[in-house]
Amino acid sequence: MKASCSLAIVGSGVTGLSTAYSLCKRGLKDIVILEKGHLSSGASTRNGGGVRAQFTTQENIILAKWSIRRFRRMASELGVNFWFRQGGYLFLAESDEELSTLRKAVSIQNENKLDSRIIDQSEIKSLVPEIEVEGLVGGSFRKGDAVLFPFPLLFGYASFLRNQGVSIETQCEAKKIKKVSAGYDIETTRGSIHASKLLNAAGGWSSEVSQMLGCPIPTRPVRHQIMASTPLKPFLDPMVVTIRDGFYMSQAVRGELIGGITEPLPHPSDTSMNGSLFCRLISKRITGLFPRLSSVCMMRQWAGFYDMSPDANPILDILPGTDNAYIACGFSGHGFMISPAVGEFMACLIMDDKPCFPAGPYRLDRFQKEVVSKEALVIG
Repeated sequence: MKASCSLAIVGSGVTGLSTAYSLCKRGLKDIVILEKGHLSSGASTRNGGGVRAQFTTQENIILAKWSIRRFRRMASELGVNFWFRQGGYLFLAESDEELSTLRKAVSIQNENKLDSRIIDQSEIKSLVPEIEVEGLVGGSFRKGDAVLFPFPLLFGYASFLRNQGVSIETQCEAKKIKKVSAGYDIETTRGSIHASKLLNAAGGWSSEVSQMLGCPIPTRPVRHQIMASTPLKPFLDPMVVTIRDGFYMSQAVRGELIGGITEPLPHPSDTSMNGSLFCRLISKRITGLFPRLSSVCMMRQWAGFYDMSPDANPILDILPGTDNAYIACGFSGHGFMISPAVGEFMACLIMDDKPCFPAGPYRLDRFQKEVVSKEALVIG
């Protein structure tokens, strides 16, 4: 491992990789990425691959719209195919109250120039003929939302960065960080390194890394589980979501169904531990909406975490009381889908450029205000 670098990034998930990618495009390549496990061993390799702009806060909508445009071009830039497919997101309402929530969301989205719309039972059936519409009172839909396969994108980032001279040090946990006169001394499980600047992109461990710098942040990891079925003949074009229980399901290019659902019970301290309750909940939900799937086998399940912020919006800022230490965390389940915009935003901060988006909504000090804009559509 190098003895020193211009920038150390703690965390090799999609946030750290996309930030390093944007920095390389600007000419900063003296970067070392420190990862305590394998490449992107946290939430980035455990997510469902959804990419949407249907949010309820302008903060998330801005980042998502920009990211979707970048995803369209990213495959050719990186030379990888991550199967980015814009089949849309279909949100389902099962009560008048839920439909009212979707109407408010669509109104906010339309104000931000998103072409989402409220639809009725007949259009839901037209979009997904296999779905059981009894019990549904309506929904919302936007064709421009998408799904992708996370692994090729992550590996494409890593390959590009290594070719640019960026060091990605896996099995290399940051154990201690000390502020010194000209940057930061970082003690890792594989030796020490000095960095002029530091980015905390550690996902569910971001709060622990910030504590090393004496800067507590109000985020916490919350467990979420996902399942994949055996492959089926393609029948599901959009991602289907129910706001009542945070259920979502899409069909991957190889035919398997990928889905998750919110667990009602307290989460265990081990955010990577599976649970059988999840299997029962999601099975009941899938067969209720798609009765013909009752004989389909669940091939595997796994657990990961959302790094939750108090308002479910990201924290993108310079850590207070530090020099050249930055934070990108609190994505609340949306980190992968807004990662191109986050990487660009953080690259601007690190290079002392004017951020490409308004910086105020993402600052850490927003939680000192009495009123913050809270994201309502957190699913999974």
